Amino acid sequence: MSGLLYPNKDMMKATGKDYAASGLWSHTDLAYIRHDPALMPFIAFPPVRNSFHDLIQSRRRFPIDRNLLWSALSKQYKALGLEVPVTEEVLLSPDTFTVTTAHQPVLLTGPLYHIYKIASTIHLSQTLSKPEYSIRCLPVFIIGGEDHDWAEVNHLHLFGRQYQWERPASGSCGRLSLEGLDALVASVKELFNSSNFAVQVHQLLDDALAKASTYAQFHHLLLHGLFGAHGLIILNMDDASLKRAFVPWMERELQEQFSYQYVTPTQGELEKAGFKPQAYCRPVNLFYMSEGSRERLEPNADGYLRVDSQIQYSKEAILKELNEAPERFSPNVIMRPLYQECILPNLAYIGGGGELAYWIERKSQFEAAGIHYPMLIRRNSLLLIDDSTTAQMEKAGLTLDDLLLDIDTLTKTYLIRNSHTDTDYQTELGWVKSAYAQLAEKAKPLDPTLATAIEAEGARQLKQFEQLGSRLLRAEKQLQETNLRKVQKIKEKLFPENSLQERHDNFLPFYARYGPQWIKDMIEVCDPLTEQFTLVELGTP
Repeated sequence: MSGLLYPNKDMMKATGKDYAASGLWSHTDLAYIRHDPALMPFIAFPPVRNSFHDLIQSRRRFPIDRNLLWSALSKQYKALGLEVPVTEEVLLSPDTFTVTTAHQPVLLTGPLYHIYKIASTIHLSQTLSKPEYSIRCLPVFIIGGEDHDWAEVNHLHLFGRQYQWERPASGSCGRLSLEGLDALVASVKELFNSSNFAVQVHQLLDDALAKASTYAQFHHLLLHGLFGAHGLIILNMDDASLKRAFVPWMERELQEQFSYQYVTPTQGELEKAGFKPQAYCRPVNLFYMSEGSRERLEPNADGYLRVDSQIQYSKEAILKELNEAPERFSPNVIMRPLYQECILPNLAYIGGGGELAYWIERKSQFEAAGIHYPMLIRRNSLLLIDDSTTAQMEKAGLTLDDLLLDIDTLTKTYLIRNSHTDTDYQTELGWVKSAYAQLAEKAKPLDPTLATAIEAEGARQLKQFEQLGSRLLRAEKQLQETNLRKVQKIKEKLFPENSLQERHDNFLPFYARYGPQWIKDMIEVCDPLTEQFTLVELGTP
């Protein structure tokens, strides 16, 4: 993928680059992208196009309760005054499958990669719905609202500033009320009052705020406003009826501690293959949820303990409560993949590198549970470059490849390329090094100690020469200081805090400038099977 164009008002150019061109991805992530043979024993289907026919046939052998799924979706959408973006007839068909992604309800979607995960999922579902596959594929987003790490989800970054929802919080984030959210939304809306699509931004946020009573519902409405027209189905797994369907596996987790039996050895095998373990697997990988709390369950000699409250259960008592009130039990990161795959007719899970790293620890666990293990596909990673930044890059003579360099290398490259004199002293350094090496060789037959002295003097001279060369570079840097600041400013804008843009910036500035078309463009460009870092030069709106 290189130089591909996608329609926009002024066109949008997307250029694919090798992930390895930048040092911002982990060893495991790069290995998965490259289809490292060492990882193949831990996956069921390679994430390539010619795997899908076998994947579909494999998935058919693991039916799910489609009526239950339709009932849960209908109830959740009805509570928000919405229609499910698919008919009951389509969902109940055995020829309908899903592609799924999931994420915590980060404030106003949080970093951009939240958007890219969904766009990648919709793109792949559209690909698999083509006649060649003879199925209908639906994109599904799961709200990870049961998580209780409030500090991870209560903020976003806009225009270099962090906005945080200030409120006390405990327990499931998705169950929280919207106390104080209106004030934060009002502050965010003010930032876009003069934007091209200010009306759409205000309506999107106001609608979500007006119709929701919990934070999970707010997130649902926000995503529906952005992606509902593109067929995205949003599912909240914090649902009593869905939890009831998962009771048999939660019973096994309590009674047999089966996840620990399978995940831990797999992590050991991965470690031997050179990959670090990701998610810590406990003897019991379930939480107990009550009003305002989500507590880890821990087995002990007397049965099970709720760690925070120190409430003790006998084995009989915990199993009785599980069957009577399954909504009080919450899978952790080890059990959550099993839960969603036993509920959905899912073909593939789309996630970031960190997510896939813990999914690849699950194959034997899935086999032991008798649940279909999906294809694992890495979501797209994008770098968005607006038209003003593109103009600044052209003026500075920066290329897309330059952007992938770390700031020190970029600075040196820019100075050498634009210097008033030739500041690259590596050739001369090589001459000096060669001269001392040749002189030492001549001395060796006559006096080995003289050769050693020459080599030592050469090392000292090389060090001094490098110091002088660095001074030459610094002198040029002072002359280029104004231009360098502009280059560094471009780099810092596109890689804030020396990190990926997608892990920091929020979608709202782009949506406010380009409108709903930007969502369409993201779906178009996010083909998760391209397996390249995509640099997107946005046109003029």
